[in-house]
Amino acid sequence: MPPRSILVADDIENQTDAGKRRSLAIWSVATFLARRLNTTIDLLYVEDIKAYPYRGFDPARFQGWHSRHEIKIKELARRNSISVRAVLKGGSVPDEILKTLRVKTAPELIVMGTQGRKGLNRVFIGSVAEEVVRHSRRPVIVIGPVAQKKSQDTGALKKLDILVATDLSKNSRPAERYALSLARRIGARVVLFHCLGDSYRIIIHESSMVSGWVPFNLEDILEDIRNNAERSMKQKTDFFRRHDVPCEYKIEDTPITSSCAVYQEGDKGYSFIVMGTHGRNVLLEAYFGSTARETILNASIPVIIVHSGK
Repeated sequence: MPPRSILVADDIENQTDAGKRRSLAIWSVATFLARRLNTTIDLLYVEDIKAYPYRGFDPARFQGWHSRHEIKIKELARRNSISVRAVLKGGSVPDEILKTLRVKTAPELIVMGTQGRKGLNRVFIGSVAEEVVRHSRRPVIVIGPVAQKKSQDTGALKKLDILVATDLSKNSRPAERYALSLARRIGARVVLFHCLGDSYRIIIHESSMVSGWVPFNLEDILEDIRNNAERSMKQKTDFFRRHDVPCEYKIEDTPITSSCAVYQEGDKGYSFIVMGTHGRNVLLEAYFGSTARETILNASIPVIIVHSGK
């Protein structure tokens, strides 16, 4: 069975400095992985009628607009050193991206970029990336705004280290399994990473609610959390090593939030961050989890999102 392709979703029309920088970062990662995984690239551009630059509908003008995209996407495909298949579609951008994942030989993974945008007094990732990550059946590599500015030549890296963020629950297992597979195939070392800060805050909050009613020793409870995390991480590390993947683990034992801990650790020389995400309620499902969102927006390296339910 031939290897699956890598899907690149790039906005070829965006010729701003930010748009060009984003495209360079996307192609650097996609080309590197295509070489390591011995696969091809599918370049997808979706013509969004909402972006049509003219008023009214003139068939000749519309055909010219469409033809420019055909020429540009084929030229991009020809310029790449990897075999690239140009795919031009029309419609909703996230819908068309997701349709490519519903075929029998769906792409290995998706590579795309995003810019942080503000709304409702906070920052979200772009709506296209948000929709794709929420519904994708395949892993999605998202290159956020910080990673685009600090884009490195992935192919020039002398060693590959993958940071795998885990909350030690079953929700992280798909991400852990994918990281194991990816590390074996590209010759990378894995560092499993868990932050105790969120667990600590939950316990301290709950203890403040019941203080004076139920006798307990807070320090004993926190020590149990630390010990359980240590045992779980050792088991996971041993599993990776048994499957011939060099692996270590780190536990962040401070009150820092998981999102901050993950992207700050990612600044320490890693090549990729791998993490899972899942919707926990209607509101959070719309933004696929605060830890994943904050990591994408602030990480200086690409983030690979693996949906926990896929």
